[in-house]
Amino acid sequence: MNIVTDDSREPLYDRAVRLIQSQSQPLDTIVPVDDFAVYYLLASEIARMALGDTIEPLTLFLDAHTAVQVDAVDSTRVEARDVFVFGDLPETWTDAHNVTSIPWTSAPDKHDLFLVALSPTFSIALVCAHGNSSFRGGWTGDRAHVIRIADELQALGGSSRTAGTIETHTPFELSPERQDRTLICATHLMVLMTRQLTLRQRDIAADKDDLHSVLDILKAVSAKRRAHDILYVFVEQIARAVKMDRCSVVRVWGDDGIGHVLASHEDETICDLPIDLTRYPEIRRTLDTRQKVIINDTRHDPLMRSCVGDIAQAGVNSLIVIPVLMFDPNVGSFLLRAARTRNPFSLREISFCEIVAEAAANALERAHLFEGIQKANERLELLAITDGLTGLYNHRYFRQRLDDEFERARRYSLPLSCLIIDIDSFKKVNDTFGHLQGDKVLHGIAASTLPLVRKSDIVARYGGEEFVVIMPQTAMDGAYVEAERIRKTISETQYDGMPANHPVTVSIGVSVYDPGAMMDCEALIRVADSALYRAKREGKNRVFVGNQEGVVS
Repeated sequence: MNIVTDDSREPLYDRAVRLIQSQSQPLDTIVPVDDFAVYYLLASEIARMALGDTIEPLTLFLDAHTAVQVDAVDSTRVEARDVFVFGDLPETWTDAHNVTSIPWTSAPDKHDLFLVALSPTFSIALVCAHGNSSFRGGWTGDRAHVIRIADELQALGGSSRTAGTIETHTPFELSPERQDRTLICATHLMVLMTRQLTLRQRDIAADKDDLHSVLDILKAVSAKRRAHDILYVFVEQIARAVKMDRCSVVRVWGDDGIGHVLASHEDETICDLPIDLTRYPEIRRTLDTRQKVIINDTRHDPLMRSCVGDIAQAGVNSLIVIPVLMFDPNVGSFLLRAARTRNPFSLREISFCEIVAEAAANALERAHLFEGIQKANERLELLAITDGLTGLYNHRYFRQRLDDEFERARRYSLPLSCLIIDIDSFKKVNDTFGHLQGDKVLHGIAASTLPLVRKSDIVARYGGEEFVVIMPQTAMDGAYVEAERIRKTISETQYDGMPANHPVTVSIGVSVYDPGAMMDCEALIRVADSALYRAKREGKNRVFVGNQEGVVS
């Protein structure tokens, strides 16, 4: 492609403005155009209106890009007398007898878009220049301005190194016999621009509302730490903003054909509702393609043929499924599924859901990370206070809780009891059946004891074959009854690996807090210990209650 002249490096729109200024004409005769959408709309209307109701001599000047992109121009150029295309011709125009190609090169950082139409009763010029980040342009129906722009284009075409002077067979003078159609057409263009501006303002207002909604959702989601809370806020806010009849988040993990509804805006209590994915082909499609699925007519969409009955019964007309988090190895796939009974989903609504889904994915990942750390910390804390063999609390935790409960009993004059349980002849169990069997017995006794105590009681492994039970707000009678129930249950239990003729029994010492005699929790342990030794001396497999003065049976 050849460069016409050095002066032609100036954008055509700037040339047109300069031409009008040089004639001392006010610039308000040029109606501004500020983006591609308006340019293409106006170019289509100008091309359609240029011929009028009757065929008359028409000359068109336009750039190659407009020739290719504006469909209405192709129809008009068939009827036009002269068509001058600045740049490469479209393939379908190369053999047209009325079309002339003019070599044309715009400035390196700017491109010219223009359409000039001239006939005896019509004259409009639309000229724009756009760069990488700017768009400037305008149109005029002033015949004198249009002719000056046409003359400039003729001069540019005539100064080409390879093209001859542009020869047009269309007179540029206004026909005195016929009414000028330009004013009517210009009015129509103004109406189109006003309508386009109104639509743009509506879009801006809608975008502003969407932005506020997104920010509201992000604020609500960011305030939550638990994954379920995040998901419920997510679906509840989306359903409100987009006006959905149903909105839920489904998690799929593995290939077992089962999904789980983790949150639904219809019911806050739903957190793990299993669903059969064979009844949800739209979810299967999203899992297979990792793309959103949009169905705006469930009755006739081929994808929904297998479940059309269920869909009809539910009254669902439109569906969308949008990936929230796909194939995370730690949590599986999360999908947003929304349904409507009437109107289809608009492109704006779908785009809104995608934006919020992306934000929710980030919040969800943070929530799972937080929950993972929280669970790990809880696990570590549990390990720090738990006996590894029996699963009961360990001795350190027992002493901490005994201190707390003793102080509470002393301050508020509350009853408090303590049991120390010792397995009878446990050394014989280890010597006869081995230490592994001894470990089984320890674990079995712990499992037998836990169901017999209250939730407020603390059961711990005291050390070796001894266990301890702290019983807040329990006096002597209650403690003795509890100790007897534990002793009897253990003696009647057949433990795995132990022969029937070798029963496992325990001896139990009981102590009860005495406000007048016990100054610290150590006294409570000493009394229980003394009662335990008395039970051992008296023949084992029995319970004794101790006090500061001695032991009672």
